[in-house]
Amino acid sequence: MATATLTASEAEIKQAMSVLRLDGWVDDLLDEIELNKRLKTSLEQADRGETFPIEDLEKQVMKKFANGYYDK
Repeated sequence: MATATLTASEAEIKQAMSVLRLDGWVDDLLDEIELNKRLKTSLEQADRGETFPIEDLEKQVMKKFANGYYDK
């Protein structure tokens, strides 16, 4: 349901931007909307204490480098 709502909103935004002759900015606007949604989710998770320590992230990345997961 959320995907259908997003698609409908996306279509409406594209149509409105077209009417305003701002077609070139549609992708930027949609990207910014998506970024704001993700930021809101991240802030809500941080407020609830659902964080991931940077030390754990560093360990994961270094382990992946050591195993050849990432190309240098």
